[in-house]
Amino acid sequence: MSPERYNLLYFFRELIQLSIKFPGRPGWGHACSELLDSLILKQEHFINRIINDDSGDFHEYRLNGAGLKMNWRVLRKSHHEDAPLSHPKFQCYITGDQKKDYSDFVVMAEKHIQERGVNHR
Repeated sequence: MSPERYNLLYFFRELIQLSIKFPGRPGWGHACSELLDSLILKQEHFINRIINDDSGDFHEYRLNGAGLKMNWRVLRKSHHEDAPLSHPKFQCYITGDQKKDYSDFVVMAEKHIQERGVNHR
């Protein structure tokens, strides 16, 4: 398994663990229910879509299949120069109209994103 693939799987696994630990609004399901489904049933397609993306544009992914979203992109070139990066950089942030319904998860997910160095800023 490539380091890039392993790092993505590990990052998403930790996000799912946070969604279990901080479930959000009662009766709304887990914050990452769609992500869990993608990693169990469609892992190869899901990870390949990220790894092979070379647009540099943000893409929306609905973490729970509804209004809790993760916007992500893969940078392959420096913003300041047109030179390629030594390694592609996955970046993301949490957004959506259901952020308030999963506020504890969102706080911890944003901390996780920052700690893993995949924040978009």
